[in-house]
Amino acid sequence: MKVLVINSDLAANRGDRAIAAGLLGLIRDTLPGAQVTLISQHPERDAAWYGARVLDQDIHSLSPFALVRLMRAARSADLVLWGGGELLKDYTNRLGVWYWAVKMAAVRLANRNLVGVFQGIGPTSAPSSRRLVAATVGRCRAFLTRDEESRDKLLAWGVVAHKVTASFDCAVYATDLVEVERPAPRYAIVAPREWFHYRKGGWLPHRWRREQVSPDAQLLGDRIVDMIDHLVATVGAVVLAPMHMGQDPDFAMALAARAARPEAVTVLAADDLGPEQLRSVYAGADLLVALRLHAGIVATSVGVPTVTYFYVDKGRLYADQVGAAGYTRPIERLLEADALADFRSMADAVVDDSAQAERSAAALAAMRARLRADFAAAVAP
Repeated sequence: MKVLVINSDLAANRGDRAIAAGLLGLIRDTLPGAQVTLISQHPERDAAWYGARVLDQDIHSLSPFALVRLMRAARSADLVLWGGGELLKDYTNRLGVWYWAVKMAAVRLANRNLVGVFQGIGPTSAPSSRRLVAATVGRCRAFLTRDEESRDKLLAWGVVAHKVTASFDCAVYATDLVEVERPAPRYAIVAPREWFHYRKGGWLPHRWRREQVSPDAQLLGDRIVDMIDHLVATVGAVVLAPMHMGQDPDFAMALAARAARPEAVTVLAADDLGPEQLRSVYAGADLLVALRLHAGIVATSVGVPTVTYFYVDKGRLYADQVGAAGYTRPIERLLEADALADFRSMADAVVDDSAQAERSAAALAAMRARLRADFAAAVAP
């Protein structure tokens, strides 16, 4: 069987790579011998990382020639899987909804066996965006969401119930580890992200806008530096692990330079770690602080105590799924006067909370079993 995976941003986003690794695991367990093709503008690197074929293309390309190539790849496949994170929403920009609507309409013309896989449906306020999301999902033969709230949104917006199954984020399915050099004998990891998400809406993506750094963004950076200093003092070393390799490395480097002991801070700024290698670095940590959702997912999936700060509901929803709400806060909490005291309390408690570790392990085992069952049912002829 030939399977085309229309993924999200493998080129630059380590979170999307974690999703792809989990999805590939599900494909190989459910459809043995399947010949898988991914999409990335780094075909040699990603073919080596994933053991799959790669269509050399930017997933966000606006080129009509790229769209024609994608349609040809879809036509030659037996099954097209469309997924990878939170693709359908308008809280950052409305153009993204139209982009996926046009792309998936074209893919559906080329191949009717189209299945949406493990997507989150993000905040979407405009009625026109909601109608367009529903129409795009309706083109799929089946559609798997990564949480119940995403399914509820789609049903409320008019998608027929039999098409949509609430499941989980498939990034939790990938657990294989490889030998890697540990950054230090003991270390904590912080996966940082700059503040920009709360200037919501508009038609254009944030990367196309020119905006001033807000006072909240500056304060957030101060608080993350405070976290780093505390973790260096208590654990011994900190690793800053950027997740989006286009947006996060410069921010991480600036944070490291501001630390009280910069020599105790390592930044994983070079984009040379495959998904298994990054997962193995995570697995060696005493603690992970996630300001990016998939940093927390990767960490909890390999049993690392995790504190999460979320900027939209997807972080809260995942914490609920693994029973970790007590160690999860909205990112605005970092702007409050007692933010560092609250963080210290959570960090100390989660490391010693064996009951939490057992809850998460049991929840993750159940999630992986459901992922296999839901995926098998969605791709069945």
